[in-house]
Amino acid sequence: MRLLASQLTKEFGHREIVKNATFSVQPGEVVTIFGPNGAGKTTLIKILATLLKPTSGDLEIEGTDAIADSSDVRGALGVVIHEVLAYLEFTPYENLKFFGQMYGVKQLEDRVTTLLAEVGLQRFTHEPLHIFSRGMTQRFMIARALLHEPSVLLFDEPFSGLDASAKQFVLQRVSEEQQNGKGIVITTHNTELGYLVGTRFFFIIDGELEEVARKDEITAETLLLMYEERLAL
Repeated sequence: MRLLASQLTKEFGHREIVKNATFSVQPGEVVTIFGPNGAGKTTLIKILATLLKPTSGDLEIEGTDAIADSSDVRGALGVVIHEVLAYLEFTPYENLKFFGQMYGVKQLEDRVTTLLAEVGLQRFTHEPLHIFSRGMTQRFMIARALLHEPSVLLFDEPFSGLDASAKQFVLQRVSEEQQNGKGIVITTHNTELGYLVGTRFFFIIDGELEEVARKDEITAETLLLMYEERLAL
């Protein structure tokens, strides 16, 4: 079991942003969570990434209590969110070297060079991150997430604001990591791309998570109709 969430709830003031979210992610599985803006997607991802502590509930990652021992599980996590988890005045090379040393990545120089080539940033290795476009930043964030070879990947709205080429890159990379046995969670409001990349689907509406179907049980068209009907309620 890569990840097991049970009854995760997050309250801000008197409002429940995430309500009793329960699901699991197995090795080689891509769980896609569809939801509109403000539905709780980002809050849920941040809880899974141990960046935000839940009000209640349990989270287990690779057999470890991720709430009580968050520092012990962060090496198992690769995270791509809208916030750039890096130093904007530094270059991709400098950032990856820094984080690689923190994680104790072996053969770090080769790993950094290889990753920057794989994500198409070799021409920008020594340019500061603050000049990067949204698509370039997303490519860097994927490299940063993969640097230490985590077993669980978390992507929050990975297609948002990207051009067609960058979207295709994200789709391809997620597919490769799935085939490598990673457990992956993606949140998105894009049903077409979310269906393409996912193996199991959930909706999150007003903080409530509900399982919909596995990919072999539902077509993209039916999924879209169900999602639109659910939003209209």
